[in-house]
Amino acid sequence: MTTPAPVPSPRPLRVAVVGVGHLGRHHLRKYAAVEGVRLVAAVDPSPAAREWAVKNASVPATESLGDIIGRVDAVTVATPTAHHLEVALPLIEAGIHVLVEKPITTTVAEARRLIEAARRRGVVLQIGH
Repeated sequence: MTTPAPVPSPRPLRVAVVGVGHLGRHHLRKYAAVEGVRLVAAVDPSPAAREWAVKNASVPATESLGDIIGRVDAVTVATPTAHHLEVALPLIEAGIHVLVEKPITTTVAEARRLIEAARRRGVVLQIGH
């Protein structure tokens, strides 16, 4: 009887967190603890928030959303709600799966834009709860 060949492990899911405030920090800690996930980056305009991410989550940090496009499979958006559309839409349009912390957006029209973009691109759009 022959031994079956080992099944190759899928590559780790590459994730980033945009917004390193209270909720974003929780997401960073959780992702860092999940087997099969590689935390690629934290994105935040605040130098103090980026410093926290580097020091406490051992993850590279950047202030530019463009730095993660093409490098991640999924992103958590944990920015203030007023920024959800402007942050999540380019990620979705780049084919990246997105988890947006609640509420999804500030208006129903903005929410519909995200939902339609996700349908069009065939990516998962999830709202955190």
